[in-house]
Formats: sequence, structure tokens, C-alpha cells
Amino acid sequence: MAELELATDLSNDEKPRRLHFEWVLPLFFRPARTLKTVVERDHPVWQTPLLILSVLAILVVLVGAPIRTQLSQQVGELPPDFQYWPPDQQEQYFASQANKANPLFIYLFPALGALIGIWLSWFLFGSILHLALTLSGSRGTSRQAINLVAWASLPFAIRSIVTILAILINKRLIEAAGVSGFIAADAQGFASFMRVLLAFVDIYLIWQVILLMVGSLPLTGLSRGKAWTAVLISVLLMLVLQTVPGYVSSLLSGLEITRGIFF
Repeated sequence: MAELELATDLSNDEKPRRLHFEWVLPLFFRPARTLKTVVERDHPVWQTPLLILSVLAILVVLVGAPIRTQLSQQVGELPPDFQYWPPDQQEQYFASQANKANPLFIYLFPALGALIGIWLSWFLFGSILHLALTLSGSRGTSRQAINLVAWASLPFAIRSIVTILAILINKRLIEAAGVSGFIAADAQGFASFMRVLLAFVDIYLIWQVILLMVGSLPLTGLSRGKAWTAVLISVLLMLVLQTVPGYVSSLLSGLEITRGIFF
């Protein structure tokens, strides 16, 4: 009976269902069977995981908003030679600092950044995975690949829940994301690049990679070696692509490393 519920067939529906909340829990307890059901669908079934990730991303922003507000109101170190600046420039500096407490910077921009990160990363990663699998000999469609990437990303929902709990308990934001804490915050050059990259690496990324490996086999029909190699190449390429803008941003702004939802 459980198998029949999991493998919901769409033959009786004129229009295939797009939302499948009944697959969420089975993904964590019966991943191979659930992902096989996902990749067998050649119509969009990616909406459910992305909706869950988006809602949780907004909740992370809302929970962290009071802390960001407090941080924006703290008076930090003044720039060098600030006392010699003309009065109008000093006023502009204080005005820019005050703007950091604006709701746009506390709520809207972080929420938009998180949502764009989720949806853009999902589509880009799905496209890269489809290309890598196709070059390896797969005949799966791009729609099946992006369905797989979406559902294999649900471990990041667990990460969002853990983040929310950590913020509520510790009353502070997550500073050293992933395993970036192994590299000093003032690192320069290649070490700085690696610090940004390692911010995306955690147990939830490894979990996602395992799910992608499991789901790639029924999707492609390839041998384990070919399918898993394509998955690993796609993950590494996606990591590099996501690291570059974060690295450039850290160089320009001097801000602490931030990380999107997917990686």
C-alpha cells in the first residue's frame, strides 16, 4: 500500500499534478524509491521542494532580523583619518550607517537574495548536471535532471531549520558557515578563495551529493562509475561558480562570508 501511495501514477489525471508533499518524508526514509519515482516523471515536479526551501529561507531572514537590526545600530570603528574629513562627508558616512537599519536592508534585500540564490542555483545546477550526464551517455531529459536536483536539495531544508533553532537559542547569526572556520578570517589570496568555497561545504551538501548519486542511476541507466563521476564534476563546477561572486564580494566589501541556500 505504501508503495502504491509513493508511486502515485498520473495516468488517471488529465493534467499531471505538480505538488507532491507526500514525497517529502519518504525522501528521507526511502530515498532510492522516492527518487526513482521523481526521475520517472518527465513533467515538472520540482515545485514542492523549492516551495519548502523558499518558505524556510524567508523564516531564516525573519528570525535573524532583530539581530541584524541590533548590529546595524552598533557604532563600529570609524574610518582612518575620519576626524579630518569635511563635515558634509562625515554626515554622509553617518547617514549611510543609519541606512543599514532600514527595513530594506534588514528584511527585503536578505530575503530577495536568499530566494534568488535558491532558484538560480537550482536551475543552473540542474542544467550543469543534465549536460554532464548527457556527455556521459545519458538519455534523460533536462526536465528530469532539474526535478532530481530540486528533490535532492531537500537536506538544505533541514539546514534551514537547524539555523533557525541556532539563532533562536544563541541569539546570534551564523558567522563561519560550513567548514570555512578552518581558515583564518583575514586570509588572503588563494586561502581567501578557499575560505569562501568551504563556506558551502557541510554535511547537508554531502547529503545532497549522495541523493544525486542515488537518483542519477535510474535517471540515466549508466554504470555507477559514469553516473557518479558526472555528479561529482557537476558539484565541483557548481561550487566554483558560486564561490567566485562571493569571493569578489568579500574583496570589495570586507564583509563576513555569506552563503546561499543550495550550497
